[in-house]
Amino acid sequence: MKFSFLQKQKQNKSLTLLIDIGSASVGVALTEIHEGKPPQIHKSVRETIPFHDVLSSPRFLIAMNHALMRALARVQEETKEFGAPVHIVCTLASPWFILKSRHLRIERTVAFEITERTLAEFLLEDIEKLKEEIKDILPAPQIEIIEKHVIRVKLNGYEVKNPYAQKTTHAEVDVVTGVSSKRVIESIKHVLGSFFQNETIRFGAFPVAAFSAIRDVFLHEESFLFLDITGEATDVSLVRDNLLMGTVSFPYGKNFFIRKLSAGLQAPQEDAVSTFAMFLSGTLDQKKHGRVKGIVEASSAEWLASFENALGELSREGALPHKIFFSSDDDIAKIFSSLIQEAKSTLLRGEKFEAQCLDQFIVARFVSFDTGVVRDPFIVIEALFAQKLFVQK
Repeated sequence: MKFSFLQKQKQNKSLTLLIDIGSASVGVALTEIHEGKPPQIHKSVRETIPFHDVLSSPRFLIAMNHALMRALARVQEETKEFGAPVHIVCTLASPWFILKSRHLRIERTVAFEITERTLAEFLLEDIEKLKEEIKDILPAPQIEIIEKHVIRVKLNGYEVKNPYAQKTTHAEVDVVTGVSSKRVIESIKHVLGSFFQNETIRFGAFPVAAFSAIRDVFLHEESFLFLDITGEATDVSLVRDNLLMGTVSFPYGKNFFIRKLSAGLQAPQEDAVSTFAMFLSGTLDQKKHGRVKGIVEASSAEWLASFENALGELSREGALPHKIFFSSDDDIAKIFSSLIQEAKSTLLRGEKFEAQCLDQFIVARFVSFDTGVVRDPFIVIEALFAQKLFVQK
């Protein structure tokens, strides 16, 4: 069934449809964007993706698509009066993307001119190298480049804001490239095709959107770490001097704790979900609390070890910043905040990280909501990013 209000009505040039593809849920929001005003979120919904033991299985992709269809149908039913959005932004969390930071060098014996064409050709050459490097993770025919950003250019060792029409013998280019699976991208487009006729969709990776939003909201923070803790994974991104330097992922998120509880208690995953929810809310009976606490603490130690390994990889680029922003489900944010502050890095010299959760109370101050709309921090981050894309050019 087509989106009736999108099919028949004229496009509203201030409307953007935001789609947040996570590993445990899918969010969809209809957002109005105007220059000089905060984004206005008219409707925000989120649908759960059921547990799957194998995240790369076709069943997991099908479950994600079903959640997307349900979320779109709810928005269809409840926002018919607004008209058709002119933009669609689909942001992917782990495990739906791979984000690679690349440091490229061009050296010639004779000075050459930097043009848009020569830079584009150079980036294209590197994309072919990148495909070869990640072929064990994702075969080259299945690779879809969803975004690429030139974040810094140096000519003869000096950073320049506008390198075009300048001559050099030595150029360095820092690039962030987002990769996904063609099967994933095509499946999302197919679902959207059931609701839209011929809309252009902009795909991107959530760490890029979060980096942009954090940099704009917290103007004094030029260097920081950002953690996106989803149901199935944690992405750790390093920002230094307002540049996104790299992202490291590991496959432990909120659902990792639930699976550990399911195994430790020898209980179905559905029971583990409710048990964990009661543990987090402090409503679990005393008899069961001790056993659950032991499993959660052991799981926390595993998550912390993986986090410290990720920090070790990122620290190869130099000292790590003390400030860490993170996003997670509200109910488990307290656990992750404590774990982040427990993390150790030899480069910190005994000092602790400072953790700040990007919860609804922080990010929601920068957008407006219609009455009754859920304050979804992931959607808010993406609304701020969309505003920069389409208004603050």
